[in-house]
Amino acid sequence: MATRSAEGQAVAEQAALLSVALLVAREAPEEVLFAAAAEQAARSLSTEAASVLRFIGDERAVVIGVWREGGNRGLPVNAELDFDHRNSALGRVRRTRRPARADSYEGITGELPMVMRAIDLRSTVAAPVMVEGEVWGALVASTTRDQPLPEGSEHRIGGFADLIGHAVTKGAARRRIVEAADASRRRLERDLHEGTQQHLLALTLTLRVAHGRADAGSELARLLEDALAEAAEANAALSALARGIYPIVLSERGLAAALQALAARAGVPVHVREIPRRRFPTLTETTAYFVVAEALAGAAAPIVVVADRGDRLVVEVHDDGIAGADRRLPGLADRVAAVGGSFRIDAADEGGWVVRAELPIDR
Repeated sequence: MATRSAEGQAVAEQAALLSVALLVAREAPEEVLFAAAAEQAARSLSTEAASVLRFIGDERAVVIGVWREGGNRGLPVNAELDFDHRNSALGRVRRTRRPARADSYEGITGELPMVMRAIDLRSTVAAPVMVEGEVWGALVASTTRDQPLPEGSEHRIGGFADLIGHAVTKGAARRRIVEAADASRRRLERDLHEGTQQHLLALTLTLRVAHGRADAGSELARLLEDALAEAAEANAALSALARGIYPIVLSERGLAAALQALAARAGVPVHVREIPRRRFPTLTETTAYFVVAEALAGAAAPIVVVADRGDRLVVEVHDDGIAGADRRLPGLADRVAAVGGSFRIDAADEGGWVVRAELPIDR
């Protein structure tokens, strides 16, 4: 019969798993989910630290979520570390695809044991994070105590690792859907540009030749002038439609050029306060562009900030002229969430609103 303490421990662990499962169900931003999973796993084992790492090769991993009791001293998010692929808990997880442990870091080589000793962590258990049948990463819990963690601890955090894997799999599926939609947008834009627009331009040239041969002031000349005007309007409307579907400048020249072109066409004064100069993954650039494009629609005097923060792109559009901006931006939150980012609309202190999105860069 289970003891009362064992029963209480099981109930606490189920509650911790439920709290993480709710974040997965609500599609919380990945950085929030990873930090919460690390914290709940550590609390379930009564350890002082835990982290989520993604493997990049057989002997290297990057920290993508971390929790440390009583402060931030520990492995920082985005730190990349080598690990011993044979003797470390991470190495065993990577190699065997099963939970593993390292009861001591003495005698184990690599950056990771050195860092763990430096931050006073003595032993570790780890469980694999599986994504689409592959070992994507690991959930690691560590202690400062001299005694190794109890037997079976590496299996007790497996549920948290499974939830992380489920969330990453869902996120990957959402990203593939968005990428497929963007690819369709690009194909449609290209078909319009190379097909319909070219036919329309050819028709316009033919009308110009016919107009040149018609008698000046004749009924035929007037009809051709009207046809030329309508062809010009149709071409302008088609160009605007193609840009709205997918701006070719974005794929050819990057986000900075696309945002500058967007500001120039906005029809209202747009103050572009900050834009990045380097290129980013296609999905990141496209999402940032459409956040700005949708936010500018109906704005009165917007200020645009797109800031490169190294590991993320921060997109902000400030405007003091439009109320109810949240009702004008359907779908943006879903799109941003699909790439693992966060999205919100806040009331500005000076009036108006601020649309803000944070997009991860090539995590």
